[in-house]
Amino acid sequence: MTSRRSVLAGLATLAASGVGRAARAAGNDIPLFRRGIGVSHALGWAEVTAESTYGDAPFSAPRFRFDAVQRQAIRAAGFDFVRLAVDVGPFLALQDSARKRLDALLLETVHGLIAADLGVIVNLHPSAMNPAYRPVALTAGVDAPKFQAVLALQERLSGLLGQLAEGAAPRLAFELMNEPEVPQAIWQPMLKACYRAARRGSARLPLVLGGGSMNAPAALTAIDTRPFAGDERLIYTYHDYAPWQFTHQGVRGSPAYALDAIPYPAPALAEAMTAATRRRIAGLGLDGAALEQARKAKRSLARYAGFDRASLERAFRQVDAWRIAHRLPAHAILLGEFGIHRTPYMATPEGAAARAHWLRDMRELAEAHGFAWSAWTYAGAGGFALAENEAGPDFDAATRRALGLR
Repeated sequence: MTSRRSVLAGLATLAASGVGRAARAAGNDIPLFRRGIGVSHALGWAEVTAESTYGDAPFSAPRFRFDAVQRQAIRAAGFDFVRLAVDVGPFLALQDSARKRLDALLLETVHGLIAADLGVIVNLHPSAMNPAYRPVALTAGVDAPKFQAVLALQERLSGLLGQLAEGAAPRLAFELMNEPEVPQAIWQPMLKACYRAARRGSARLPLVLGGGSMNAPAALTAIDTRPFAGDERLIYTYHDYAPWQFTHQGVRGSPAYALDAIPYPAPALAEAMTAATRRRIAGLGLDGAALEQARKAKRSLARYAGFDRASLERAFRQVDAWRIAHRLPAHAILLGEFGIHRTPYMATPEGAAARAHWLRDMRELAEAHGFAWSAWTYAGAGGFALAENEAGPDFDAATRRALGLR
């Protein structure tokens, strides 16, 4: 495997030659990201053994393949950066030579993206694949041992990535934690500790900060920014999957799992959605708590009726008002995730039109406010993949049009 030293040397050559050079706005030092896409199939959801451990090469299975053809297809479509999801577990669990190989693999992946003229946000993205490293375990408090291990990881990776932030650096940033599941007030001291750890690793590397509560818009606007005052190399992020009744219909484990044929924009009346959902619930054979959750989700459709673009815009206005109050440039705000779960309904003409309409509205609203955006996600199983047939390398015409791509 390529060594960390050789990868860093290659990236320095790219920077010096001007390939992938950062586009920077006047007066600050953050990359000018515009249109991005999450990549979760390369270094996300690492392989876990039956004993809940990681092998020495937890990203070596065929499903982790992320080759030059895929990278080139992302760039050719018109995306200018990738938000690279990195499963935290193996980077915490593995030691010595195995950990060095992981570091080298991460840097090699970043190298390949920059060589394809793509910016990169390296996103620490905990998964639930290994019970010992579930997201809730990694955010159990500032003094929790696993959170302290996360801080050490952030410092180490910030140092490695920060070596690329010197001189004519590529478009590169480091997102410290994906969707912390704790409320914003509980996340705030941990966010402060994460920031300090990353800054110990690199004083100059652009960092991406989120507000907790699964990166909800309201959590972003509740962040106490005083611990970061004067640092102009920060991007603030939030995620938006509203309305959950539409974007998460059919997602196992979600309150919307039992919902079906939920359109966007929502009709004025909920009768048709309720009838389709009633049929789905009957076919799922749910009982107990699952059945009660399904019934609650069905009842929520009465509140969903009438949801449209104006409803979506409220969150954008809330974030923009916060940005203005904090005197941040618009491109310092990143809509880090938005996407839709594909169901059989999405394959119907009505469902396909609803999907395209929502993607277009979200993208246009982000761009109207000057925010960077990153759609979720490029490829992989799970139903959110944007690539054609979930594997790509290309994108279907409807997705391209909705996202304003070539």
